[in-house]
Amino acid sequence: MNSTFKRFHRVFGLLLALPLFLWMITGILFNVKYRYAEAYEALKVPFKMKDADWREAKVSPGELIERGLVDGNVKLSLFAHPSNRPAYAGSKAKAPVVIDAVAAVPVTPASEAEAHAWAQAAVDGSPNASRYGNVTSCREVTRFSSITGVSDPAFALEYSGGKTITIDRLTGEISQTGQLNDWIDFTYRVHYLQWTPWKPVNIALVLIAAPLAFALAFSGLRMFFAKG
Repeated sequence: MNSTFKRFHRVFGLLLALPLFLWMITGILFNVKYRYAEAYEALKVPFKMKDADWREAKVSPGELIERGLVDGNVKLSLFAHPSNRPAYAGSKAKAPVVIDAVAAVPVTPASEAEAHAWAQAAVDGSPNASRYGNVTSCREVTRFSSITGVSDPAFALEYSGGKTITIDRLTGEISQTGQLNDWIDFTYRVHYLQWTPWKPVNIALVLIAAPLAFALAFSGLRMFFAKG
């Protein structure tokens, strides 16, 4: 009987050798969290508004609605625009709009040069600035804005260090991702047996691995107590 459990134990161990090895290695990575802070750091365009500047925002939301600059059934947000002026953000006919709160005129989306300057200012304030490198390409994209509440025009800037910065051309909101994030996501997929692009196959892998792990543990315990 004990020899039978030994045979089963060896088979189960062989089948689980690779998954268990990868599970342990990735588990160590999750605990060490090497460069996680860099991968998920939140960049921010440095605004230089002073408290006194807010007093210049004398245009009321009601005036903007009466002038037809924004829809009356949407929420308006007063925020500090990267141009260092107070501005209202909202939407008109489901399109994003930002209104200068001093002059009550629509704010033009940032040009590519302006977006580059905003992004560079945000990178300069990062403790990982040296890892970004230089901008290698720029393309127009859209980005959902938590300020306007809709998708805004944006630029995606590719950096030589493997990072991609996406910056909102209306609000200056900024986010970053890159090869490091892709690697961390990959280790999570490996750890949780998400080895294929197909969810049913990944579930099947878990359903196969779990009973094998229990069988490996049971056969090992059975041999231990039988020997004792």
